[in-house]
Amino acid sequence: MDDIIKQLQPSDFSKCAALWNMKKQPALAEHFYSDLCSGNRITWIYERDGALCGEISLVFDMKDEDYTIPQRRAYVSHLVVKKDCRRQGIGKKLLAYLTEQAKLLALKELTIGVDLDNYPALKLYTVAGFDRVLLIDEDKQGQYIKLMKTL
Repeated sequence: MDDIIKQLQPSDFSKCAALWNMKKQPALAEHFYSDLCSGNRITWIYERDGALCGEISLVFDMKDEDYTIPQRRAYVSHLVVKKDCRRQGIGKKLLAYLTEQAKLLALKELTIGVDLDNYPALKLYTVAGFDRVLLIDEDKQGQYIKLMKTL
């Protein structure tokens, strides 16, 4: 197998439709694309034998100091692994790659938000070092937790 993680260019953004339904979430897709073009978001994709299997993003300004502080803290966004690629360590590899890239950018902290009932993601993030709870809250999707990792 030929696995590669590479930075997504804005011109290739539509490839991510293979991972999540952009047509059902047009406002989210437009927001992500705008952030990608402005440099507020860096997205990396995971390919296996040329096929897209996953994506993860680093966002620099969420307009919420729990999540982002300029030049110090960035937000891990939209870790998605295609269903038929799950349980193969791809999410873990993407998260580790993003962490190394954040260190190269001289960031000191990473944050992430996750639904409290998403047990596989919670386990992945805590094992990866997101061990500080910033907030537990609830929104229209349900209860969620904001976690932080010191780099």
